[in-house]
Amino acid sequence: MQRFERVVVTGMGLASPLGCSVAEFWDGLVAGRGGVVALTSDAFAKLSTRIGALVPNLEAHWNFGLKAARRMSRSSQLALVAAAQALAQAGLPGARVNSEEVAVVVGSSIGGFAASDSFFRDYYLHGATSPLVIPISMNHGPASNISIRYGLQGPLMALDAACASAAHAIGYCYNLIRTGQLDVAVTGGADSPFSTGVMEAWCSLRALSERNAEPATACRPFSADRDGMVLGEAAGILVLESETSARRRGQPILAEIAGYGATSDSFHLTQPTPVGPERAMRRALADAGLAPKQIDAVNAHGTATTWNDRIETAALKRVFGEQAYALPVTAHKGALGHSIAASGALQVISCIQSLHHSILPPTINYRVPDPECDLDYVTSGARPGAVRIMMSNAFAFGGSNAVLIIRQPG
Repeated sequence: MQRFERVVVTGMGLASPLGCSVAEFWDGLVAGRGGVVALTSDAFAKLSTRIGALVPNLEAHWNFGLKAARRMSRSSQLALVAAAQALAQAGLPGARVNSEEVAVVVGSSIGGFAASDSFFRDYYLHGATSPLVIPISMNHGPASNISIRYGLQGPLMALDAACASAAHAIGYCYNLIRTGQLDVAVTGGADSPFSTGVMEAWCSLRALSERNAEPATACRPFSADRDGMVLGEAAGILVLESETSARRRGQPILAEIAGYGATSDSFHLTQPTPVGPERAMRRALADAGLAPKQIDAVNAHGTATTWNDRIETAALKRVFGEQAYALPVTAHKGALGHSIAASGALQVISCIQSLHHSILPPTINYRVPDPECDLDYVTSGARPGAVRIMMSNAFAFGGSNAVLIIRQPG
């Protein structure tokens, strides 16, 4: 019987609408602060949705120059800001780690579309283009830029599974490490959707909230008066490592990735079904060797769309039964917006912080109870209490589902 390595987290970093450090991000979540703001650019003036969750003052956190920034998408810039924090915390690159054996696997989905928008506009209006179009707009950019900047020469790839991209990237690296294929991976997600063309496409899909007069309270996960999600941008990067490697290096362990479940709805491109999410949760639990009753809390996908929130609630009831009604379920997209490929990584970082601080951040902007969404969504402020094992859900357009189990170290 194969012996699996335990997979631990030794570094994490982010760039989010609540700040560009884990401390700022966590303080904002726990305080219930909203990061959604008005999009004041004239480019968005005619759109039905003119709100979004932007990373403030990103340029102040660059660890690279203006010339380099001009050769990167916004998603790549976000990824490098987050990676700098994660790698520094993990002590990488380091003398006791072979950089040729460090993987970089980063989820990115919509940032390439946003980055290429201006280039296509220039071409179709003026017949002009640039040799930078491809390197800037490829979704491989965030992973490649991290690899190049830090000289990491192991497996390198981008992973695109829409809103589940980061969770799948983390799960993929978890499997590489636990099966002994490598010891260290840099993983997570980075995305930025804010171009006129991309925003217009989302508006036409009728999936976005149109509460332009009240940006900070527009996204309302699980509330009966929810009217859609709010787009956001972010990057979340983690360093995963075999426990053997981390202890050999004397590196502090932040948490353990204990399980991963992946499924497809095989149903509809934009409408989920409870069956796929249910199976992904059950697979993650089985992979971790856990019973549902051992989960202390769930970090939900919680997009604030009518369909997703109802389906996720139904799936949780299928998996946890009567326990579902006593299980705290927190959702962060009211505060952070939906950063598509990056969202799952932000959730994992939040879970790790909950394990360390014994507190669950609230689901903000919940106003009106919904009979179909009737679980405990942590709606009355941050909740103290022992949290040892958490489940993090990521469900995507196209029917891709990824669930991760995060456990306290030791």
